[in-house]
Amino acid sequence: MEQEKNLSGLINSITDNVTSLVRGHIELAKAEALAAAKNVLKSSVLLMIAIAIINLGVIFLFIAGAFWVSETFDFSTSAGFLIIGGSLILLALFFVAIAVVKLKSIKDSRRTIDSLNATSESLRSLLPGNK
Repeated sequence: MEQEKNLSGLINSITDNVTSLVRGHIELAKAEALAAAKNVLKSSVLLMIAIAIINLGVIFLFIAGAFWVSETFDFSTSAGFLIIGGSLILLALFFVAIAVVKLKSIKDSRRTIDSLNATSESLRSLLPGNK
């Protein structure tokens, strides 16, 4: 009888230790995720500001390019803008085609799923009666 109490206490102790260990890992993951999310948010805002400024600069460069094309090749101003606009549309279509090819090549996270399944099986084998 005494031995069963000791075994029962040992199992309860192990269960409590595993539970606290898992909770500790979860809290650590939450803290790391929160810190990472704050950094991502700050970086994203700065990146958006930079992209907006670059976008304005690029617009002026394209306008200057349209005027340059019209003056250099003795075209009308509207022809220069049409040439630059058409070139931009073709470039955008090229990038869309590349993006579609890249999206089709995305696969699921097989290694992560396999790792989680292996861990689950290992933990199940440690349970009493599952040998």
